[in-house]
Amino acid sequence: MINLTEKLKIAMIKQNVTQSELAARSGQSQGNLANKFSRNDFKLSEYQRLVEALGCTLDIAIVLPNGERI
Repeated sequence: MINLTEKLKIAMIKQNVTQSELAARSGQSQGNLANKFSRNDFKLSEYQRLVEALGCTLDIAIVLPNGERI
């Protein structure tokens, strides 16, 4: 299963945004962002901020076995 950090990296590629540019857009240093990527150490609120900095939206759901999304 793909985790949120991997999805964020895919979104960066699709949006043609480098890690340095994403750091600048989200108001943090490139080193700080690189460390978080390497440790996969993001809070949900940080994912939200980074996704928004990419011009995207974050949609998280729990999907029941019958396909119902919560």
